[in-house]
Amino acid sequence: MSSETNAAVDAALGAAPIVAILRGLPPQDAISVVEALYDAGVRVAEVPLNSPDPFTTIALLRAQFGARMVIGAGTVVDVADVDRLADAGGQICVAPNCDTDVIARALALGLVPMPGVASPSEAFRAYRAGARWLKYFPAGELGLAAIGALRPVMPADTRFIAVGGVGARNAARFLQGGCTAIGVGSELYRPGDSAAAVRSAADALIAALAEPPAPATLIANPGATISESPLLDRSGTGIFFVDPVQSALHHIDLATGTERRVPTGLPLNAIGWRGAAMIGLADDSVVEVDPARGATVPLLRVDVGNGCRFNDMTIGDDGTIWAGTMHRGLLSGRGTLFRVGADGAVARCCEGLGVCNGVALIADGTTLYLIDTLSRTLIRFPVDAKGQSLGEPVIVSDFMGVPGKPDGMTLNHAGHPVVAMWGGGRIVELGADGSLHRAVHLPAPHVSSLCLDGEGRIIVTTSRMRLSPQVIDSTASGAVFRVE
Repeated sequence: MSSETNAAVDAALGAAPIVAILRGLPPQDAISVVEALYDAGVRVAEVPLNSPDPFTTIALLRAQFGARMVIGAGTVVDVADVDRLADAGGQICVAPNCDTDVIARALALGLVPMPGVASPSEAFRAYRAGARWLKYFPAGELGLAAIGALRPVMPADTRFIAVGGVGARNAARFLQGGCTAIGVGSELYRPGDSAAAVRSAADALIAALAEPPAPATLIANPGATISESPLLDRSGTGIFFVDPVQSALHHIDLATGTERRVPTGLPLNAIGWRGAAMIGLADDSVVEVDPARGATVPLLRVDVGNGCRFNDMTIGDDGTIWAGTMHRGLLSGRGTLFRVGADGAVARCCEGLGVCNGVALIADGTTLYLIDTLSRTLIRFPVDAKGQSLGEPVIVSDFMGVPGKPDGMTLNHAGHPVVAMWGGGRIVELGADGSLHRAVHLPAPHVSSLCLDGEGRIIVTTSRMRLSPQVIDSTASGAVFRVE
């Protein structure tokens, strides 16, 4: 490896830890696009070899920018292409895979190899072949956890570049989680983008790198055994939640952390607002709850089935309650989603579920989300125009690779599901298609549920159920957190 080229790469990624991936960049647009990146502060760019005439583009960029930019090729999977890259003046050789022959040829020609790795075995093989910049691909949120675990066991001079599922929304977390740099493609450039659009996207990415990741701030620790169904109070300054094990209703002031707790007399598994009234779900009935005293008044009893109980619910703007059940012995296939109309009419809308959790309606009431904790799935139902029935369900996510079990859920202001992972010590935000957008870790293993405060921030409740005294003492289990 050329020491001069290696120093140039180190300096460029030290100035701005971004590799711009310019897939599809034609030669005629190359200079204006890269000039826009340079003006924003980006100092490294690669042109993937499945772009139009990539070697001509690389040669143009090297002639134009000289020492101002580090330029190379991506998607280099053939040794012969390494020679062509060197002839074009390229400086970095980026690959989606770990090919030791490509690494060796790049080193022999004075290029900096950046092979793709996705496992410890590939990372160590690439390092032994001489690569020091390792492209972790595909990254995404699961890759962030993997890099964090891999970083301490790799040699100290190993540097990771996270590529795939990385952008402005999570870049800072990758850089704080063990990566030296990130590779960003379509968020920075798509074929046909103007130089102005590229500059705007690069400015946003650079700004995001300067922002710390959203912290989880402890508001209060009431020591809840199980904290369920957090609900913003009517003033917007605090939350209620229930602890069915303690048969208690809690109120937490979000500004001061002041806690008030009242007994409910019977276990309440969920609460919600129907107009000005607080509605609660007992094991087999719907009740009205006095928020000040915890007293309950029965409204309706429901035949939930032998061995079953209500578990979670949401209430629509029209007063309709969508309430899910679970089997007390956690038998699968025994859970049911009920619709309880404002007139008291009860209907079974979906049977054969496991543990119904995280029931949520999107703002316009046309879609209902439901977590089935036993099957580790997020399910989406269309709601008919009159809000009377549900259409055919679709599984949105199976949370593959995400630690813990999905529990409570809310929808953020973008309408995206945000899910508490019981046993996983985190919350995760998903896209409408089930893609993992981000994860926020909390210092408590059992994350129970969550809601939004009046400013759109996420309020998270955690639990102490079945944790040892040692774990409780060493974590903030049972606490309430705010996530920006």
